[in-house]
Amino acid sequence: MQKPPRKSDEGLISGWLFFRYMAIGGYVGAATVGAAAWWFLYASTGPQLSYWQLTHHLACLGGGDEFKGIDCKIFNDPHPMTMALSVLVTIEMLNAMNSLSENQSLITMPPWSNMWLVGSMALSFTLHFVILYVDVLSVSIFFLNNFSK
Repeated sequence: MQKPPRKSDEGLISGWLFFRYMAIGGYVGAATVGAAAWWFLYASTGPQLSYWQLTHHLACLGGGDEFKGIDCKIFNDPHPMTMALSVLVTIEMLNAMNSLSENQSLITMPPWSNMWLVGSMALSFTLHFVILYVDVLSVSIFFLNNFSK
């Protein structure tokens, strides 16, 4: 700790820190939603919907020419949720590494400078893979796509 504690009348979150939190929240949200949307729009195993169909998916049950040939059950498929969860876990682990220091880069303070962090990241990824590959967890509890089959 190179800085003294903050004064009692000093704000807890500075303008810069608030901006960082908002920026991180923005790209984490965009990447998570983007991963799910990618499966619907572009994945070779996905339905390859149009952007309009994806953003108006609630109108699918009402029918219409826009959704002709599309089974509305595709919007309950576990693949996009699995993609989103995997992207979220990965980004949060990268954010954990980014939180090693508020002002120093990962080059100055590498992840292995905090082995507890490295261990917790390894545990988090291990648990994530267990959730993805164990039937009871992936299908029955988390309603994700099971990769063990």
